Amino acid sequence: MNQKHHDHRVSVRELAELLRVSTDTIRRAYRRGELPAIRVKTRLRFDLEEVHRVMQRQADAYGSARRCAASGARRPHRETTAPA
Repeated sequence: MNQKHHDHRVSVRELAELLRVSTDTIRRAYRRGELPAIRVKTRLRFDLEEVHRVMQRQADAYGSARRCAASGARRPHRETTAPA
């Protein structure tokens, strides 16, 4: 296996320290599917490059939503008709 790839994998505790959040926050994000991880035996390991890509996509989506809200953009109004 490629040893360099393994150098980017960190534990729940290490990722929490790097992101300055609690280990519970990391575990919740993993359970909700917000952070990708692999299992090595019974432990979770996070690939730092993949976590960075996911967080960047989330930040971009959040920024896009904020820009739309700030500009007053809204979803198109759907006309509703009364049932016949």
